[in-house]
Amino acid sequence: MILKTEEDMRAFGRELAGTLHAGDWVSIDGPLGAGKTVLCAGILQGLGFRGEVASPSYAIVHQYEPPEVSIAVAHADLYRLDGVADLEELGLADERSDRITLVEWAGRAGPEYTVPTLSIDIQPQPDGSRTVQMKTEENDATD
Repeated sequence: MILKTEEDMRAFGRELAGTLHAGDWVSIDGPLGAGKTVLCAGILQGLGFRGEVASPSYAIVHQYEPPEVSIAVAHADLYRLDGVADLEELGLADERSDRITLVEWAGRAGPEYTVPTLSIDIQPQPDGSRTVQMKTEENDATD
């Protein structure tokens, strides 16, 4: 799919939120400035969050809990991690059936670490739009 504006990305995130369930792990990849955090902000808005969503680049993980969201969410940014050992310290792959896990720069975790419920790849285009490709556990790819 092609999303033309930042608001389109947020709206897509709000719509996507309605399909997510506790236990889902959403892998979000793309280059710097692709819109990963904007997508996560839309998902959190769709789950009822009304505050500002900041990238967890420095904190690595931000937690959102009810009642500020309808389902608990762990929002992680793995950009600054050096490897899987750092990731294990965060406990993201520990029991997660009670939350949705949104992981920016998920490719840094390596495929052996976890199998996402949904993988999203965002690629900026020369005209400022973004192409978004999604892949679920059940299928190879959707546009």
